Amino acid sequence: MKDYQNFSAEDFLWDDAFRRWVLHPDAQNEAQWESWLAQNPEKAETVEMARELVKAVGPVPAPLSEAERNRAIGSILNHFDEYPQRAPSHRQVWFAPTFWFRAACICLLTIGFVWFFTKNENSGENGEILATKDMRIVANTGKTILRVRLSDSSTVYLSPNSKLSYPEHFSSTKRTIHLSGGAFFEVARQPGRPFYVFAGSLVTKVLGTSFHVRSFDNESNASVSVKTGRVAVFAREKSPLTGDELSERSAVVIEPNQQIVLAHETVKLTKTIVPDPEIIIPPDEAIDFNFNDSPVSDIFKTLQKAYGIEIIFDEKTMKHCPVTATLTDLSLYEQLDLVCNAVRASYEVIDGRIVVDGKGCGEM
Repeated sequence: MKDYQNFSAEDFLWDDAFRRWVLHPDAQNEAQWESWLAQNPEKAETVEMARELVKAVGPVPAPLSEAERNRAIGSILNHFDEYPQRAPSHRQVWFAPTFWFRAACICLLTIGFVWFFTKNENSGENGEILATKDMRIVANTGKTILRVRLSDSSTVYLSPNSKLSYPEHFSSTKRTIHLSGGAFFEVARQPGRPFYVFAGSLVTKVLGTSFHVRSFDNESNASVSVKTGRVAVFAREKSPLTGDELSERSAVVIEPNQQIVLAHETVKLTKTIVPDPEIIIPPDEAIDFNFNDSPVSDIFKTLQKAYGIEIIFDEKTMKHCPVTATLTDLSLYEQLDLVCNAVRASYEVIDGRIVVDGKGCGEM
């Protein structure tokens, strides 16, 4: 361990090892700090005060440089100097004036009265946060995903070069946030409080589900794709009299493995399938993708169940076409290519569904 003999409570507050011990104790750091305290009993009160301060600030360290910290703390201290201070009584010596004034400033600095940098424990990258009394703006300035926890227990995984703004506490009737860039959302289900994501001209409304939104200013299209549940997507309409308006009447509903693409120039919504569809059934309901002389109609039904994507085909024409194939470890599109080639059929994606066209085995 480093030499903590001359550390003040404020010094302990900014020390990474001390913070890990307070916020994430384990057998190793518990043993180290207990041993150090046993050897330095005169520091027990200082350590206890620092522990309480770390707990009050919470798990969000502010990795500012020493110069930046001192400037910010000094700036806030100047505001305190405007108010008269009473001389402390004998019983007040421990609580005033220098330590607690500086500690209060550190708390204010850390919880959001100024810009500060925060290290996200899940992503390992830095994000930039602006916090006011009612709103928060989070910008992912790093190179990996940044995890953001909302007050309703929803979680947002913010992509690099993206920005998220949201209220500290949502209203009782709806939950509204604004996104610039890309993010994956896991929304806590609250039927009485719909969750809205505004991303440029694209608006997504959900009750509780997981989905991805991408809307960068320098890209011609924006998109929403669904992993679980259902979402309604619609475009913000421009009114010459009232400005932006919301019209949910034109909303398009999408389900897992489907996506909506919005062209910024025309504000046109197109429903399609995600580039790389994933199997949506639970692992304990694993599907066997090995087929031996199976009717192609049964194979299409199996794929439809596995991916949750509607496959439209002429069952009367296809039910007598036997196919032997191993489709394990292939993507959906590779599976479709193999099966359709076997029966001389073709397919295309229309409105978020797969439409198969073929004459059947009788005319092969």
